[in-house]
Formats: sequence, C-alpha cells, structure tokens
Amino acid sequence: MERFGVFVMSIINTVFPFTIPSEDRKVPLKRRVELAAVFSLAELTRDKGGGLISKKPAEEILFISELHYPFWFVPWKGRTLIFDGFDLRSHTISFSILPDSNIFIQEMKGSSGKLETYSAFLSHNSGYFEKFSGEAQKLIKGLIMDKELINDIFSLLPRAKRVKNPPEKETLPLVMDYSAVKSSIEELQSFEKVLEDDVKRLSQIAGTLMKTTQKHISAVKLEIERTKQRSDVKISSLMSKIAKKTEKIRKIYDKKILKVSEEADLKIQTLSGEDAELQAERNRLKTYIEECKSQVSAAHERRDEEQEEYWNRELKASRLRLLQIGKRLKEIEGEIEEINSMRRSEISRFKSEYASKAEEYMAEVKRLEAARDAKIRMRQKAIESLEKLTSKIIGQINRMIEARNMALKEIREMGYPLRRRKIMLARMPFFLVCYTRDLKKRYVIFPPSIANTMDGVSKIKSALRPYAVRSMLQEYSLSITDLLNEFVNSIQQNSMLEDRILKICMRMNMLRKKSFCRDVERGLQDLSGEGWLSSEELEALISRLNEVAR
Repeated sequence: MERFGVFVMSIINTVFPFTIPSEDRKVPLKRRVELAAVFSLAELTRDKGGGLISKKPAEEILFISELHYPFWFVPWKGRTLIFDGFDLRSHTISFSILPDSNIFIQEMKGSSGKLETYSAFLSHNSGYFEKFSGEAQKLIKGLIMDKELINDIFSLLPRAKRVKNPPEKETLPLVMDYSAVKSSIEELQSFEKVLEDDVKRLSQIAGTLMKTTQKHISAVKLEIERTKQRSDVKISSLMSKIAKKTEKIRKIYDKKILKVSEEADLKIQTLSGEDAELQAERNRLKTYIEECKSQVSAAHERRDEEQEEYWNRELKASRLRLLQIGKRLKEIEGEIEEINSMRRSEISRFKSEYASKAEEYMAEVKRLEAARDAKIRMRQKAIESLEKLTSKIIGQINRMIEARNMALKEIREMGYPLRRRKIMLARMPFFLVCYTRDLKKRYVIFPPSIANTMDGVSKIKSALRPYAVRSMLQEYSLSITDLLNEFVNSIQQNSMLEDRILKICMRMNMLRKKSFCRDVERGLQDLSGEGWLSSEELEALISRLNEVAR
C-alpha cells in the first residue's frame, strides 16, 4: 500500500488530442477547424422539425461543450492498468471458494497420532478438496478490462501532451479520484494476497499430509521389519529342534531301508547262485544232447539196437531236464524281479513315512510363516491405502493450487504490457451537444475522430453531397464511442447527475463565447476552402452561427 502512496505527489497530467490526422492529411487540424467541424456536425444533426400532419417544432441547440473524460494510468506488475475516472466501467473477478481448510487441518491434527485414526481420516476426507465450495465475485471499481478499449486508448497515448495545469473546468467530475483508485488498487492487492495465502495454505496442507503419511509409512515398514525379525527368531529356534528330530527318525528309517535291502540282496544272491548252477547245467545238457544224437546215429548204423535204445532214453531224459531248467530259470528271474519290486515298494513306503513325519514337524514352521506373511500383507495394504488416499487428496489440492495460480497469473497480467513508473491522469476530449424541444433534451456526443481530406473520401463519400463535411470526421474508436454513449445514457437515467452535468456544460457552453464564434466562422471558411462546404452551405452555417450566438 505504501508503494502506491508515494505516487500521490508525482501524478503526470496529459491531454489526448480530439482529432488525429489521417494518412492523407498528415498535418493536425487547427483548433478553429476542429470547432467549425463540430459546429457543422452539431447543426446537421439537429432535427429541423416539420412534418405533413403534425408539424414538430425544430430542435434548438442548448449548448455545445467540450468535456474531458478522465482515465487513470496506474503501474502494475511491470504493466499498466487503466481506471475509468468517471466509474462507468468496473471489472468483476469471478473466483471459486475453497473448502474450509481450517476444519480439514483440525481433523488432520486430531487424528494424525495413530495409524487407525489417520487412515480413517484420510478415507473420510478423500473427496474433501475434489470440488470448490462455490463461486464468488470481487468487484474492482473503475478498472477497465475491455481489451479493445484498452488497446484503443493506448494507441492514443503517444499523441497525448503533457500539461502542467490541467483544464479542471472541462474535466468531468472525478468519480474515481486518486483515493478511489488507490482503494481499488489496494482491493486488487488484497485479493492477490488472499490468493497467495490460499496457495501457501494449500501447499502447507499438502506438505503436512505427505509428511504425516510418510511418518506412518515409515512406522509400518519398521513394524514389518520387526515382525520379520521376531518370526525369524522363532522359526530358527524351531528349525533347530526339528532338525534334531528329523535326524533321529532319518536314522531309524535308514536302518529299516538298509535291512530291507540286505534281506532282498540275500534272497537275490541265493536265487542268483541257483540261476548260475542251472545255467551251467543247461550248457552241459546242450552238449550232452548233441553227444546223444551222435551215439544214436552211430548205434543205428551199427544196427546195435540195445545201444540205440539206451542213447534214445538218455536223449529224451536230457531234453526233459533242459525244459525243466528253462522253466526254473524263468521262475528265478520272476522271483528276483518280485524281490526288487517289493524292496522298492518298501523303501518308497519308508521314505514316504519319513517325509510325512518330517512334514508334521514342519507344520508349526509353516503356521508361523503364514501368520508372519498375513501380518506383513495387512501392513503392506495399510501402506498402499495410505499412499493411494494421500495421493488422491494431494492431487485434488494440486488442482486447486493450479486454479489459484492461474487466477494469480491473470491478476498479475492485467492491463496493458507497458511499464510505467508514475501514475498518469489522462483527459480525453469530446464534445457534448444538447438539443431541446418542448422542454425535452437530447444529447449527442462527438468522440475523438480521424480528420480526413477531401481527396481521401471523395471516391467513397461522393454520395453524401450536400454537406460533404459529414465525412470529414470519422470516429477514431468504436469502443471509445461506446463508452461515451454509456456516459450519455447514465446522465439520462440519473436526474441528479444530469443536473450536475448540465451546470458544468452550461458554464462551459462554447456558444456563449465570442472567441468560439469567431474561431468557428474562420474555421468554416477553411472548411469551404478545402471543399467540405459549398458557398451556399457556408453562408447557411455562418447565418445559423450568428443566430445561436445571440
């Protein structure tokens, strides 16, 4: 606020021009030509009355007054704000209302001590910052934010003239005086501070949430580590006992397996011995059978029937014995396979019994591991829930911070991108003409205009003859004209304001000044010389000037 206050003693006063020469004209209009053009247009705009059925009386010009519309140029964040000195324009800032952060902070502080209460708090308030509480508006009196109007006013600024003694009599009453502008700036600064505080508070809440959540997550992780350590101690101790028991029953079953194997090996060894003997006998029989065949053949050749019969009996007996040996060898093979199968089955049963008993011993270990894993999963879910809920709320807060930062950006980038060091009060001249008829008043404004040349408009304005002077002044800015028309509407709707403006304008009535009439007459001659008026039009306007100036 103090920074704004230092400018009070160094306000720059400037006055904008009423006319700006067109590219064809280049040279600014003389004052008397401006006045003559305004008088001509005012007279041409006057309703001359008449009518076939009910003749209306002609309007009379009550006054032609030159007034100055005030604008404040105020430095702002390396830019320049424009304030409407007559307070026709103001700017309303719409903004969203934050949820009550104090309630959230109090609940957070009250529940942050324990994990259970903090988790419940996060779950209950997971949507607390999801939406704004409502909408509100901030009125900055006098602040002009119409971009077209701002640009048009600033386009006039290079043509403004600095004045030491501003024409106070011609200036409209300053509804927005220095103190009012200062108040509006303070309102804007105060609102900016509120938005900055909102961002700080939201950031602090987000930071506190993150810090509190991390504290609980660290505590939960520590508890998980302790759970693992306690469980590992118990399991290690139990595994030591189980190892001893397991080793004991392993030795018992190893003995059983060894016994079964030895018994099977003994039986197989006996059968293998029998098998070997039978194999040897079978080999001998095969040789003997061949010998018997030879002896039978030899005896038959000798026709020794007795020997032939003997060797036939030996051959038959040997073949029978060979068949018996083959059968027994197969039986031995089957018995050996059965013994091996029984041995494998027994060993498998013993191993299964051993594994079952070992599994029984490990059941307690698995129960401890399952209890440990269940506790860890429960705590990990608690961590996931804390992270998810905290992330959700912080995401909502960040979106609100982003909205506030956008609002701050808009406030800080208000106005025109031109740096000023001092406040300037600029006055924009315009002419207000009042017509009267039957006690009724009609107001017409002549805004700042571009002054054309006959050569510049003759090609497109030739249809406006007579009184080509109508085309001489072309409004400089539609947005400025709209503002001045708003001024006319305001005085027509407010009788007290109208009385006040009437007093000013009657006091400033140029028709009552001899210098005005003299300047206008000379200016009309200049207009005629440029071709804007014919000799008849010139004569009529001078006649009318003398009439209204009496």
